[in-house]
Amino acid sequence: MEDTSIYLLIFFAAFLHAIWNIIIKSLNNSLVAIAVKVFFQSIIFFPVIFFVPTPEGITWFYLIASALLHSLYFILLGVMYNREDLTFIYPIARGCAPVFVTILSFIFLVDVIPLLGVVGILIVSFALMLISLNNFKTKIDIKIIGISVFIAFIISIYTFTDGVGVRSVENSSTFIVWNFFFGGWVSIGYVYLTNKQALFSLKIKDLFLITCATIISFSAYAIIIWSMKYEPIGFVSSMRESSIIFASIIGLLILKEKISFIRIISSIMFFLGVAFIYNA
Repeated sequence: MEDTSIYLLIFFAAFLHAIWNIIIKSLNNSLVAIAVKVFFQSIIFFPVIFFVPTPEGITWFYLIASALLHSLYFILLGVMYNREDLTFIYPIARGCAPVFVTILSFIFLVDVIPLLGVVGILIVSFALMLISLNNFKTKIDIKIIGISVFIAFIISIYTFTDGVGVRSVENSSTFIVWNFFFGGWVSIGYVYLTNKQALFSLKIKDLFLITCATIISFSAYAIIIWSMKYEPIGFVSSMRESSIIFASIIGLLILKEKISFIRIISSIMFFLGVAFIYNA
């Protein structure tokens, strides 16, 4: 498949990523909603594991590491969604991740990223973090910022792990399916122990929305994992973060959020960075 087609698929995945995050954020308890989402995902993919090749060797390490890292990420994300605004968390947590992923790729992989591509990744990351500038004018919570950067680091590690993991198998579906099957057990266990009442208080409407988010979520991330088999992980990670741009657009059109001049500038900068990556 040509690079252009893969990049378009990544953008589509980013759009889906923005949608499921907005759905989860709209629910009363986002932590519980995320845990149920990944639990549903594990249940859905349980029968599918019998129809794909069984992982072997080092792939098991990547699968287990990915499951633990994803669980930590989802728990932290759910906690932060219950405390802070979506538009405040995303630019920090998602904006730093591509830089971290690129650094990991330079250290541990043989991915060739030309200087133009590195510049593009830096522009993309700066553009995403720029969106938070308005929030910094009114409230600065160093602790929340620190946690957001830590989440970005977790994102970068699980992204890198998944990228290396999918490259460790001949059939991409093996890693993708087993990854999704393993992904939900730790999170649902944590929520059962800490938020049992909220977990069993979910309404039919909540479960319907979570089910929709589940399908949208694993569809989006399956594309991302598959893409990292064929494109530099740093490029995929950067372009995937266009979800923050899509989230802003959805916030404007559906949630009636105000769009600032800074958001417009950051969006322009983001796609300028993508242009650098595409031509690298």
